[in-house]
Amino acid sequence: MTDSRAMPIQRSRRRVPRQRRAHETVEAVLDAVTRVLAREGAARLTTNRIAAAAGVSVGSVYQYFADKRAILTALRDRHVAEMAQLVERRLVEHAEAPLAALVAALLEAMIEAHALDPGLYQVLLTQVPPGSGEDPGLEGRLRGAVRLALASRASELDPGARPDKMLFVVTQMMESLAHAVVLHRPPSLSLGAAKQEAIRAVVSYLESYRRRRRR
Repeated sequence: MTDSRAMPIQRSRRRVPRQRRAHETVEAVLDAVTRVLAREGAARLTTNRIAAAAGVSVGSVYQYFADKRAILTALRDRHVAEMAQLVERRLVEHAEAPLAALVAALLEAMIEAHALDPGLYQVLLTQVPPGSGEDPGLEGRLRGAVRLALASRASELDPGARPDKMLFVVTQMMESLAHAVVLHRPPSLSLGAAKQEAIRAVVSYLESYRRRRRR
């Protein structure tokens, strides 16, 4: 006779994708989330529908993910990694740019990336908790980029500027404004116009600390 109490223990042991085929299955499952959201909406996002959209069995999904939340967590982690690469690429592309131009480029990149799929972005925000200590999440990656920008361009700032205070404010402004522009702008305001206003707000804050050159 099978001991039913052993079933949850077996189910909790998820396979770690190591072979190419396994990685392809995991990626197909993650990609399927977007298609289900676009076709049926967040309320009907289930593991059965995700499996069908991915072209795999539900059993295959459960080999790698415990439940829908685990799928969304993995999708969030992939999104954070992609955004981190984008932030790092913008840092390199604007290595010689003034502080305000660099921060504006970072904010613009964040908004454009989130705006590619607002529905998915909303689901990740509402159903997946922030990153753990092992993964600082997008805010942590962004804070690191802004910290580097402030440190490398200290000569542009007023001697009385407090980098720690600026780091907190700029990071929070960028996160909040990117979120608002993509998800909460009024119908009368286009994405492009909202993006420019958000950039104007952050740049204006930075300009208030810009070192004034004596003539």
